[in-house]
Amino acid sequence: MGTRSKAPVSYVGAAIITGGVAAYYISGSRAEMARRKPKVDTSLFMADFCRALEEEEDEETKFRVDRWERPQGGGGITCILQDGRVFEKAGVNISVVKGVLPPAAVQQMRARGKSLKEGELPFFAAGVSSVIHPRNPLVPTVHFNYRYFEVQEPGGTTQSWFGGGTDLTPYYLDEEDSRHFHRQLKAACDRHDPGYYAKFKKWCDDYFNITHRGERRGIGGIFFDDLEDPDPEKTFQFVTSCAESVIPSYLPLGMCCCV
Repeated sequence: MGTRSKAPVSYVGAAIITGGVAAYYISGSRAEMARRKPKVDTSLFMADFCRALEEEEDEETKFRVDRWERPQGGGGITCILQDGRVFEKAGVNISVVKGVLPPAAVQQMRARGKSLKEGELPFFAAGVSSVIHPRNPLVPTVHFNYRYFEVQEPGGTTQSWFGGGTDLTPYYLDEEDSRHFHRQLKAACDRHDPGYYAKFKKWCDDYFNITHRGERRGIGGIFFDDLEDPDPEKTFQFVTSCAESVIPSYLPLGMCCCV
């Protein structure tokens, strides 16, 4: 079951690209949230993460920023940096959307253990995802995704949860790079719960297991879903720490090979 709340809350129901890239603080009551069209601020979006990648590139190589809107409610931003000296292609995407859950989505959530009532179920979802492909094969590819989902049920109760993770795919294994990457993720987890890293590392290993090949994708990382707490702010702070660990965990890896 998701975290349930009866009273209106002021709260970050957030699309997170932390490390400063973007944080959407959607505050106010559920009624206000249902009426409000999420606003996307490109000046916030082109902050730490995108800027950190641009700083590895030649001065003229910048992200191309496209804003999009969803007819059913909400929108987002897609940022693409392509054909750079360091990065063959880097994509950073953010979305803040709302609407009514289709029956197939309700069925899928119930199959995961969510206890959702019958009737129309408005939802709010926000997330950030990114895949970075470097040009030099000695530098690994990184992927991360962090998201928040909220369902409003008849009667005014809500369920909410977080999910996401970060994982690394080297082309040539550098053991020290691998240790550095995992140390940073562990430090982010340990600030909130000393059991998180081992739990979410195993979840990542299992999630990215390629059964027919008998191997896992890359060297893993952390992954979690349906993460909830009676205090959503506590969970948000953990997810924020995970997102903030992306820059220090990834950018030092093999970048000297790109000079």
